Amino acid sequence: MSEPLVMCPFCNLEVPDGRFCKLCGKPLHADDAPSPEPVDIKEPEMPIDLEPVAKVSYPHFDVTIEDMEYEAAIVLLARAELEVVDIELDILIDKTKATRQALQLQQADKSVLTVRAEELRSEFEKTKSRRRELKTVETPLVLEQLLEALDTHEGRLTKLESISGTVDKDVYNEQKTEIVDTLKELRKNLKNGIKTAKRWLGGIKKTLKGLEKEISRVNAKFKIGDISRDTYESSKFRLERNIRIVNGGRERLETLIRQAEKR
Repeated sequence: MSEPLVMCPFCNLEVPDGRFCKLCGKPLHADDAPSPEPVDIKEPEMPIDLEPVAKVSYPHFDVTIEDMEYEAAIVLLARAELEVVDIELDILIDKTKATRQALQLQQADKSVLTVRAEELRSEFEKTKSRRRELKTVETPLVLEQLLEALDTHEGRLTKLESISGTVDKDVYNEQKTEIVDTLKELRKNLKNGIKTAKRWLGGIKKTLKGLEKEISRVNAKFKIGDISRDTYESSKFRLERNIRIVNGGRERLETLIRQAEKR
């Protein structure tokens, strides 16, 4: 008969009921005292930390992803925008170098170039600040946590097999059963995680379709004279940037799903 499952308050995954979570090692019930220090391989140190992350102020994004949990969307968008921001910083550095070189020319309009250099410096500092903000988002996605936990426990099983002839047979069987049961639970949760991630992909596609439609709308407004060229160009730039970010998130999620499906 299988053990009853409960939700771990720390890693938020379903695990067999007991004093401690078989995935993250934390107490499953508030009144449980900390476990004693391990003296053998029965309670190995867990290298993975699934402690709940303290509540933080998340960066703001101009776009939201349909059918995706808010925190997960923030993680995905933050990582994708970091790549966009790094490219933008490189471009700003190149433009700043070119402006400084132009200032050295005898025929240069120094007043115009000085203003341009100051604008670039301001944009560079603003972009660097955004990068720092994005870097504060360090929470892993659930699929990433599960894959890391699988690696950890598969490694434990390999180590246990390598010392099978040096430990008591009952201890060996006890440890192997515990690890194998944990791996089964992880793989079960991984399947659910894959289903959720594929649902997120559907939401990302809807979001991209909406952004493309918004670009078409802006183009139409500009052509019939409803908005100025400046408004048109700034709106189009913002929308195209959002599309690059969302596409980056989509590519990351697809890669993660492929990795999970191989397990």
